[in-house]
Amino acid sequence: MERWKRHAICHPLWGAMELTLAWHTVLLLFAQVLLPPMAPAWFPGLGATVVNAVCCAGTWFVLRRWGWLRMSGVAALGRARRWWLAAPMLLIAGSYAVVGLDGTTTVVVSGLVSLLWVGVNEEVYSRGLVQQVLIPLGPVRAATAVAVLFGAGHLQNHLFFGAPLDDTLWQMLSAGLFGFTCAGLRFAIGSVWPMVVVHGLDDFLQIRSPGAAPDWWQVCVYVFHAAYGLWLLRRYGIGDASAARSAARAGAGERPEEAGALD
Repeated sequence: MERWKRHAICHPLWGAMELTLAWHTVLLLFAQVLLPPMAPAWFPGLGATVVNAVCCAGTWFVLRRWGWLRMSGVAALGRARRWWLAAPMLLIAGSYAVVGLDGTTTVVVSGLVSLLWVGVNEEVYSRGLVQQVLIPLGPVRAATAVAVLFGAGHLQNHLFFGAPLDDTLWQMLSAGLFGFTCAGLRFAIGSVWPMVVVHGLDDFLQIRSPGAAPDWWQVCVYVFHAAYGLWLLRRYGIGDASAARSAARAGAGERPEEAGALD
């Protein structure tokens, strides 16, 4: 684990790619091979909940072994005064519920629980672990890499879960821009937990909405995510990234003068 940590710190982009691939491999193994189908009538989303909880536990283990639980924003509430910065994302999520929710009470409650676990799992791994590895690249490049890796990861829905390719490509774009904004929020707030709430509710309200949002609205959301994410990074990202970069170099065993020479 320590050798892998040093490798990830010294080669952040490669480290982020390797961690993303490892996370998706574990997810697919548990979803399709190791766990039997679990969709009881009283909790149709049980299988998805268990898979995401198991993957989240694995990411938590890595963060703990590397001493990054608080640094990554996973075991920290961050700057409470800045939690309001997630409010625009919460409003966008709420817009998908304007026409109501579809499904029985059991389906709705089960979906809410399982998709909140999706939010926990994906934020802990992407905006927690992966973003922490990428911080030495600087805030904008780190957030861009987080967005690309997070969006590309959704290709698995076409490759392994039978989703149509055109739908998957749009989902990759949407997820990438969403991940870019969440990366900016992580820099600004210092915690992944506001994004966990937004992520889970956004997925839940979109899936349980009886109809797809109009194309013009989706385009507006895409533009907002790109613009808001960039503003967050310009406004809040520099100081947090510099401090985390220094901590990462210390973890890699660099002497102070070596770390300064790289700035």
